[in-house]
Amino acid sequence: MQGILFGAIVGIASVFLALTIAIIAGKAWREIRDRRHRARRKVLEPIVLAYAHGSEASILPALGGGVAPSDRPVLEKILLDHAQRVSGIERARLAKVLDELGFVDVYRRGLHAAGWWTRAESAENLGLSGAVRVAPDLLAALEDDASEVRLRAARALGAIGADAAVAPLLRALSEPNRWSTIRIADILAGMGPRIVGELVAAYPTLNRPGRLATLDIVGRLRPLETAGWLVERTRDPEPDVRARACAALGEIGSPDSRPALRSALTDPAWPVRAMAAKSIGKVGDSSAIPDLCAALRDREWWVRANAAYALKSAGGPGLDALERMLDDADLYARHQACLMLQESGRLDERVDDLALPGPNRDAAIGVVRRFVDAGQVGRLRQLGAGHPWPDVRSQLETLLPQPAARAAETA
Repeated sequence: MQGILFGAIVGIASVFLALTIAIIAGKAWREIRDRRHRARRKVLEPIVLAYAHGSEASILPALGGGVAPSDRPVLEKILLDHAQRVSGIERARLAKVLDELGFVDVYRRGLHAAGWWTRAESAENLGLSGAVRVAPDLLAALEDDASEVRLRAARALGAIGADAAVAPLLRALSEPNRWSTIRIADILAGMGPRIVGELVAAYPTLNRPGRLATLDIVGRLRPLETAGWLVERTRDPEPDVRARACAALGEIGSPDSRPALRSALTDPAWPVRAMAAKSIGKVGDSSAIPDLCAALRDREWWVRANAAYALKSAGGPGLDALERMLDDADLYARHQACLMLQESGRLDERVDDLALPGPNRDAAIGVVRRFVDAGQVGRLRQLGAGHPWPDVRSQLETLLPQPAARAAETA
């Protein structure tokens, strides 16, 4: 019995010893490999960069006519690292090396590997390779069972700029169960203005998420020629479509969109009114100032806030309108006016005018009193405590309610 127990102990100890030796040997081998790779990278990286910035037809002569098998992983890492950092001619030349040395064909085969992670990595590397000839392989990968493979294949198609990728990516916008609509929209936007025509043409065939994403993409690309098409979308039965169309019009900034945006300020859906107000501020429409003043009385905070910001963005005429709104019967409108007059610096300018004689001081006193009536005295108290001009501090001390008065009001 003791012999059996001893044998078991020795067996277990032997297993642990073997595992320890294997771990140590594996770590030592990896350290030796990594050390060699770092040494070879110092040699190969300057060759790769010289080729990327040069004009030679092939990199092989600089590599001695070929690549040793042990150098291939080092070269691959160098090429992939720098392909992510550069653009233009240098990126194209690095992509050419990836193809010339056979890495592109390795990645193509990797799209059919058993492990999804290998397929996903292969799709990503094909995007870095920039090889348009692999577009059919990546298009097939859009039907992969693994969502990560599909998304990386889609991103790779966008990266290589394959025109054939636009149609399936547009269809993907309408399949939120299989795709991340946000990521597909990012890929399409990254393909640039050349896809706008296809976006507009595909719009009627898309479902609601796809249409909303399309409007967002158009807003990001800012193609001036779509302004009229977007104006039509501001009359869509779907409120979210109208709101996104207003947002896109603001990004494009076409003067032709001003009437539609002013009309949208009275839309029954508050998100549409809010986006219309925000976009008017971006487009710049001084004729909309009365409409924006009316929007300051809106029952929804976002509409009031965006309208106030748009008035501030309008410069002098907008700030003058905000000052007039200090007399408005609507308390919320007065509060928004106070906030923007503070943010714009107009209140500080009016306080400075308290030191001037005549109409300027009278106007400044009127503004300060209206701030006091609206209960917005925080900034005024800061200025009263730290203003460099004694006359201004004295005026503010007179105009602002005194502590005893405030205590009596709250009693």
